[in-house]
Parts: sequence; C-alpha cells; structure tokens
Amino acid sequence: MGRELQKKKNRSGVSKAVRKPRSKKLHLQNPIISANWDKTQTLEQNYKRLGLTSKLNKNTGGIERKAEDVQRARDEAAGEVVKQKDDVLAIGAMRRPREIQVQEARIERDPETGRILRVIGDGQGRANPLNDPLNELDSEEDEDEMGDAYAAGDDKRTEVVRRLEFEASRPKATHKPRQSENERAFVAELVAKHGDDYGAMTRDLKINYMQRSAGDLKRRVKKWRESGGMVE
Repeated sequence: MGRELQKKKNRSGVSKAVRKPRSKKLHLQNPIISANWDKTQTLEQNYKRLGLTSKLNKNTGGIERKAEDVQRARDEAAGEVVKQKDDVLAIGAMRRPREIQVQEARIERDPETGRILRVIGDGQGRANPLNDPLNELDSEEDEDEMGDAYAAGDDKRTEVVRRLEFEASRPKATHKPRQSENERAFVAELVAKHGDDYGAMTRDLKINYMQRSAGDLKRRVKKWRESGGMVE
C-alpha cells in the first residue's frame, strides 16, 4: 500500500519539457537577397550565384564537389602522382618560387660609419621581400585602377552586390525619440510655475510627485524647448 502511494506522489501533473525540433526555414533579413533567393539551390550555390561569400574561412564539409576534384581523388587512390595547383594566397615562406628573380637596388650608407641608412629601389613597384601576393593590393594606385576599371565597364560585380553596396553607402537617418504628450504637459507646467529654477522644481512634490532630480528635469526641459515648447 505504501509503495502505491509513493508512486502516486512521484507522479507530477506538470508535463515534461519537450524540445522542439530546429526549424529548417531560412530567415532572410535583407530584402534584396530575399528577392533574389532560389529555394531550389543550397546556401553556398545561392551565395556564389549572387556574388557573395558564405564563409570567410575554408569549408569544413558539405561543399559541392567538382569534376576535377573527383578525378584527383581517383588518381590518388590509384597511386598516381597528382600535381597540386599553387595557392596564390599562400604565404611566401610556404610557397617558394621556382626560380629566384635577381634584382638590383641602390644603397645609401653613412659616410662616417658606413652603416646602411636606406635601400633605394629601382621604381618598378613596391618592395616585396617576403613575396606577399597581396602586397600590390595595399597601394593607392591599385585602388585608382579598380575605380578606372569600374568606370570603363569592366566591373565584374553582380547586380545584387551593386544594390547591396548602394544601400550600404546611403546615409542612415538618425532617430530621435520624441517626448510624449503627458511629459510635455508635465514639463510645461513646471516651467510655467518655476521658470529655470530647477531646485524649486525638485521640491514641488505636487507636480514633481516622482521626485525627479534637478539634472533629470534640466534634460527634459532642454529637450522640450528644442522641440518647440513654449509657455503660453
């Protein structure tokens, strides 16, 4: 008998928490991307078609395999030597050049000590001792060339990218919260009775029944006057 009562006590009327399955619905916040989204394609395929990138880092799985990737995997399984493509974004120390390019430069030395003060290049480009492939992208001349290419019609950006850049370049209107009618009436009544005496406003418990501080009332009065508030 006691065991049955114990079982009844252990039973709770509160239902167990059930974890809802994660929704597979993709929420697109941007209206431009949402209007050009193809539901029959994957996220990576849509981003590639729109000219965007879905990941800043390399993919860890779930990518679309190309024919050359499948052929390379078969050749590796068969034991054949597969020639890897050079990564143009690899670090210069890791990707060694096949042949060393000999260059000349002038050296300016201190006439007294003979120490090297600076190395004067030949003017053929920016110095790149580490073979950095992104070295030339850091100059202002390249930015001007890119701007000239856009002006000449060589822009390879998609229409979606152009619209997104246009929306991002538009100045955003700053929203200033407006005072409610009750607050404006409250401030107007205080100013009509006490003027600019904020100390008297704080002691007026009939109007200032919330006992707002002098600094708070001063900010409210300033905002009220900036929005055109006047004592009638």
